[in-house]
Amino acid sequence: MIAPILEGRTPLPPDPPKPGTMALFSPRPDLKALEWYAKRAKEANDALFMTFAFGMNVLFQDAYRNGKARLRYALMEKMSGPTKTEAQRKANEAKIIALRKMEPNKFAIGAYLSKGAFDRWLAERLTGLNVNVRYLHTKYMLVDPLGTSPLVVSGSANFSEASTQDNDENMLIIRGQPRVADIYIGEFMRLYRHFAFRDWLSQHPKADEAQVSHLDETDTWWKAYFGTSFASRQREYFAG
Repeated sequence: MIAPILEGRTPLPPDPPKPGTMALFSPRPDLKALEWYAKRAKEANDALFMTFAFGMNVLFQDAYRNGKARLRYALMEKMSGPTKTEAQRKANEAKIIALRKMEPNKFAIGAYLSKGAFDRWLAERLTGLNVNVRYLHTKYMLVDPLGTSPLVVSGSANFSEASTQDNDENMLIIRGQPRVADIYIGEFMRLYRHFAFRDWLSQHPKADEAQVSHLDETDTWWKAYFGTSFASRQREYFAG
């Protein structure tokens, strides 16, 4: 009985959302809230930034596969959410790998520097605070955060069916607050830069022998940041 009550007291925002702040509480009787989030993600005009603590729901896989945004970032705890079989896990990971190969998408998966990786680097250790979530437990979506009417969605709910229909959760939908969006995108990029390198290294077949590029001392390094490349679009977006 609680799901219809919460839906009635915290209805979905209008489509498209108006400026202001709204709260959504779960559980809800259906997946309309999750679908509302996914539609916002798919309709991002310039950039999309999302965190996924327990895998990426198919609705958001569609947003990263067919969305309009020229920059689509994702931070993930791991490539697959909970599964019952090894075959299911591999199938989930294959879908994420395919998305990662798309030029507009930049994903970073949780990882750390294991012992011995890169001589003279300090080996990292996990705290062991949580056995189920080791790297990433934040939940937020940023749609065009540097635009004139940014959208921030954040709260306790994962972008999942369970968090929408089964769990006691809350989400805030914040539209048109550039200062809030600035804080969130700053934190997102901090985490992305932290994990992207570790993610790359963790997938290297011989981490101890991995080579990184050194500083380019010529005047050609800048060319990748102009033209049609992802790096060029990223420069244009963050430089305004």
